[in-house]
Amino acid sequence: MKITMFAIAGLAAGTLVTASPAQADVATQPAPTHLQPSVPLSPQSDAEDVRRQIADLDAAWDSLSPAQRNQRFTQIQQSLTKLDFETQNVPQEQKAGVDGILLPSLLNLANLYRKARAVPPA
Repeated sequence: MKITMFAIAGLAAGTLVTASPAQADVATQPAPTHLQPSVPLSPQSDAEDVRRQIADLDAAWDSLSPAQRNQRFTQIQQSLTKLDFETQNVPQEQKAGVDGILLPSLLNLANLYRKARAVPPA
């Protein structure tokens, strides 16, 4: 699962950067964020957050510019990297819970990645 997460996230972020048309620096609105509680979250709640980020990207796909999509892919990649680090030393059953949350979303992320690559350059 670890390799799959990094492969999808890395390919998505890296390829979109190189495949996107050159654009001038334009101020864009940041993606909506939520207040972070002061108590550390569990890997399951972080996995739910990544799942939500992927679902939000999917829902907003048609209204986002390629640069905004790339920004969202980058945020998801960072979240997946953080989640992978958090789950390195957790019990196997807890890792299985995280995998159960993420697997359907990672398949959706792979589909979004394919959709992004299919868009012809402007």
